[in-house]
Amino acid sequence: MRHGSPIRALGLLVPTALLALVGCTDGGAPEGPPSPDDAPDYSSAALWLPFDEAVAADDGSEEFPAGDDAPYSGVVVQANGGGVEQVEGADGRGRALQFPGVCADDTGCPMALVEVAPDPALAPGSEPFSWGASVRLSPSETTDGSNVVQQGRFASEGGQWKLQVDGDEGLPSCRVRGDAGALVVTSTVSVADDVWHRVVCHRDDEGVSVAVDGEVTRESGPSGALASSEPIRVGSPGVNDGDDQFSGAIDDVFLELGSSARVE
Repeated sequence: MRHGSPIRALGLLVPTALLALVGCTDGGAPEGPPSPDDAPDYSSAALWLPFDEAVAADDGSEEFPAGDDAPYSGVVVQANGGGVEQVEGADGRGRALQFPGVCADDTGCPMALVEVAPDPALAPGSEPFSWGASVRLSPSETTDGSNVVQQGRFASEGGQWKLQVDGDEGLPSCRVRGDAGALVVTSTVSVADDVWHRVVCHRDDEGVSVAVDGEVTRESGPSGALASSEPIRVGSPGVNDGDDQFSGAIDDVFLELGSSARVE
């Protein structure tokens, strides 16, 4: 993976919600995620960015308020002409954000992310927690690493939790690095088919799991406590050359803390 240097910008905070499960035809064969109206309700979680409403911040930057009227927001950070665009979300889920397209250049690529300021109340510590988003990614939008949401960099102080989509196959992976080590789990289910998918990462005492539309893959082992002072970033870990820009659409980013954090 490529890892650029951190970038900081304005941001705030939020609680959570999500998307699509697996549906069936009359014959019982899966036909992809059904209406997200049936998705779990994450509105009581610690952080939720639904991306339904864009407002102008005091400095003129674009920001997206939290759901449920929470007093937090995600602020858009951009570089080289990049930006985010509100697009239609999955059925019943309002709006989503489209991020800059794939760029093969080594320098100067359009970049954009949404940044939520750090807050100790959002630190998972050593407790169970879940995080994730709904994503739509076409086969032409895959890269070596496309970062969906994360806090902390690969080796930054305080640890890291991250959801990204890996390689041409478009396989979601979850990484947790706490004070006891790092764990990575990768799903065998591709999300690179230009259809909305709900992806949930979960860390508990037993290990880390990734669920794609409810199909769970698990990796056992310890990861330890996390206490990062980095912002939570959606769509990319930064806007520097070499940062892993996500080039599809993202919706309903969430972080859920404590024993109620769900696995899928």
